[in-house]
Amino acid sequence: MIAHLKQLVRLIQQLHAIRFFRGMIVLAWSLLLWSSGGTGEAAVLTQSTFESGEKAPWETFVTPNGTVGEAGWPTLVSFEIAQHGAQSKALQFKVGQVRYDPENEPEQGGGVVAQITTERGKLQLSAHIAATYHSPKDKRNLAGGLFEWIVDDYVITSHDMGSIENHAILRHHLQASCDVNAGIHSIRLRITRPFTSHPGQDAPFQYVDDLLIRHASSP
Repeated sequence: MIAHLKQLVRLIQQLHAIRFFRGMIVLAWSLLLWSSGGTGEAAVLTQSTFESGEKAPWETFVTPNGTVGEAGWPTLVSFEIAQHGAQSKALQFKVGQVRYDPENEPEQGGGVVAQITTERGKLQLSAHIAATYHSPKDKRNLAGGLFEWIVDDYVITSHDMGSIENHAILRHHLQASCDVNAGIHSIRLRITRPFTSHPGQDAPFQYVDDLLIRHASSP
């Protein structure tokens, strides 16, 4: 009788051990799925540092009452956009209104746009941005520039430089992510200001570099 009881206890202990082991496997698998977000590894779709002088696949666009600077802008200049002690080529803008109109959509300017074809999944967008201001008469400018990542006409994230002091440099790393369906998508980095910007006018400059688009497929 005692021997049978000991065998029964050992059997129960073995069953508990099997259940615990199976539970640990399920937990580990669940954590793996959760950490991956159910998507594959993100692949680089386009990465632009502009060191070769090539802007493709990015093209310039302007808003209805906007400008990105002078004819042929944005231009490529050497600029320390990431504050790491080294300069690199970056796109330089000088955005604003063409005709001062504070009432009807005052934020005007432009930026760059690219068409990207993806499968269903998640887009990851990244860019280093900056603004500078230099004027012999003004202590500061009220609008350094509003930067926005836009996917298919939806603003995904934005950063407003706000007012900028004379001879100042403002920097930011603009990052965003969003879910997309399979198909062709319009990706825009838009820069605007609520004031005019004309050639020869003391308006802030804006800079963009290290444009990166990644995509992780969803099952």
